[in-house]
Amino acid sequence: MPRMIEQTEHGWPTGDPRRFFDAPIDPEHLRASSPNVYRRAWWLAIGVVVGGGLVALGIWAIATGMDSSETSWPSMVAGVVAVLAGLGLFLRGLLVGNAAKPYRGGQLVPGMVVEHADADVQLLVLADTSRDPAAPPAFAYRLVSFTAREGTRFVPGQPVPCVAHGFVAPPWSRRWWSFDASPVEWASPNAEVVDAAGKAIPREEWDLLLAGARRVADIRRRISRIGRVADEDLTESLRHPPTRLGVPVEWQPDGRARFVGSVGHTTSTT
Repeated sequence: MPRMIEQTEHGWPTGDPRRFFDAPIDPEHLRASSPNVYRRAWWLAIGVVVGGGLVALGIWAIATGMDSSETSWPSMVAGVVAVLAGLGLFLRGLLVGNAAKPYRGGQLVPGMVVEHADADVQLLVLADTSRDPAAPPAFAYRLVSFTAREGTRFVPGQPVPCVAHGFVAPPWSRRWWSFDASPVEWASPNAEVVDAAGKAIPREEWDLLLAGARRVADIRRRISRIGRVADEDLTESLRHPPTRLGVPVEWQPDGRARFVGSVGHTTSTT
């Protein structure tokens, strides 16, 4: 039977330091459970083969355009584009992290299995995408797809505590445009670790995740696989949490948070 999570009324608000994964990672269990173990090798292969091919093709196109009796600008432009695309793929392959990287300090977020067809699994995940610690949380749903490894089991409706990672956005954006997530149970076979991760997330976030199940079909049609949560769909404690970054705050009329506590509050476990 799939592991069920004992949810508690009290968890830590989003952004709280106690919401970040800090349990030991079991390397052998991770290699046996996570489909991401082959991700780095896959991207490296694409970077070397496809990226290298595009660079070679681009250099050939540039040389051809310059060697012709009349400079062929279309050929040279196409060559430059091919070189840049090839270098981009090659760098992507080099920069992709290994399967353990998501668990090195990622924030714990609620997830739920919404589809399992053969070995293909889809999780609906909820995370705060705000990048401004003085701004209210900006919750968003993310549909995460992967192929389950042999020996792992995911059942529709099953709650799955996850670690959010891979946040993407330009420097000027106040919100993350996209993110990824990986189940905690890939990193540790210890049921207590998974249960503790689930309990660290407030029940209100689990309830909001469940409410998002009705939006799965719509999110699945989007290229980004992202669905923003409207403010009116949030409870007051989610819209205006009592702390930001683990420090008590007071919410001002302009919608911004004023920090009224100290950093020392972040180390409290009460």
